[in-house]
Amino acid sequence: MFWLKTRIIEGEGSLKALSKEVRGYERVLILSSRSMKRHGFLSEAEDYVREAGAEVFSIAGLPAEPSVETIEELLPKLREEFQPDLLVALGGGSVIDTAKALKVFYDAPELNFEEIAFIDRFSKPKPVPKLKTKLIAIPSTSGAGSEVSAASVLKKGGIKYNIVTPDIAPDVAILDPRLPRTMPAEVARNSGLDVLVHGIEAYTTKVANPFSDAMAIRAIKTVYKWLPLSVKGDEDARARVHYAATMAGIAFLNARLGLAHAMSHKAAWIGPHGLLNAILIPYVMEFNAERSDYARKRYAEIARELGFQTAKDLIEVVRELNEMLGVPSLSELVDEETFMEKLDEIAEKAYRDGLVAFNPVEPKPEEIRELYLKAFYGE
Repeated sequence: MFWLKTRIIEGEGSLKALSKEVRGYERVLILSSRSMKRHGFLSEAEDYVREAGAEVFSIAGLPAEPSVETIEELLPKLREEFQPDLLVALGGGSVIDTAKALKVFYDAPELNFEEIAFIDRFSKPKPVPKLKTKLIAIPSTSGAGSEVSAASVLKKGGIKYNIVTPDIAPDVAILDPRLPRTMPAEVARNSGLDVLVHGIEAYTTKVANPFSDAMAIRAIKTVYKWLPLSVKGDEDARARVHYAATMAGIAFLNARLGLAHAMSHKAAWIGPHGLLNAILIPYVMEFNAERSDYARKRYAEIARELGFQTAKDLIEVVRELNEMLGVPSLSELVDEETFMEKLDEIAEKAYRDGLVAFNPVEPKPEEIRELYLKAFYGE
């Protein structure tokens, strides 16, 4: 099965489509990152909303990693002060994920996080009821794919959990390449590597299909070719990687993700999500390729698309790209003592993560522990 709920509007200057999209709504809430305010895109968006005849409220400067606490803090404002009939998320994946979670608890105030979140794959969350408030996503970074996905990733106590329901997939995504051109090089690198890992994992899950494959491969090829230039600030490269991020989002919306994501979610306290994925993926690929003919075959298919031959070649190519872009090992992000203290806990939690069910190989907790150690010591 393949589906996509989100209508996608793309192109240079496409932010102006907002004025058409908000017509007929009365009270529009824009959630924005600090950088979108700083670069003038928030006020541009506000102007488009006013032009359409709606009242506009803005909350700018959301925390970099959305948490349950942030949602609890913002909800009273929505319910009592703003009462919006349309939500607009303008910023990175975190801003979009925050807007999605707000939509859930604004439209269904009776729910609580513990009941509906995917805490682990062995417990079944309560289904989210039908939600009514429309959501428009305007990504400013090129990585998360949150503008088309049906998941919101929220932190609680340094660990990331998912709320998953088709109802939170944005109704419209506006991809204006002017926005990601404001990303610092490091954010461009980390989010671009996230796209690569989304593509590789979506292509190799147990539920990949020919349509998700097409999106995954296109995203992988684009990032492999254009990310180094995008990191240097090349405008055309930034636009290409921006569109690739959404393609990879469509791929994993349908094919899900695997062990690298399960491991990076549970180690979220160590560093940026995309960077953790990039560090972990070569080790996860090695692990999968050793144990699964299917994984080996799928990695070899990706390798051939990039002009190489085998699964081994692909792992090498990913390692070289990491090296070229200055991706550190885990030991450069966290000290040994802290890491060792938490290792058993994160390995166990990663083993219980819902995405492990889609990985081509079912790992044991001690194998996951071993993979974390390899990534830490850069073996």
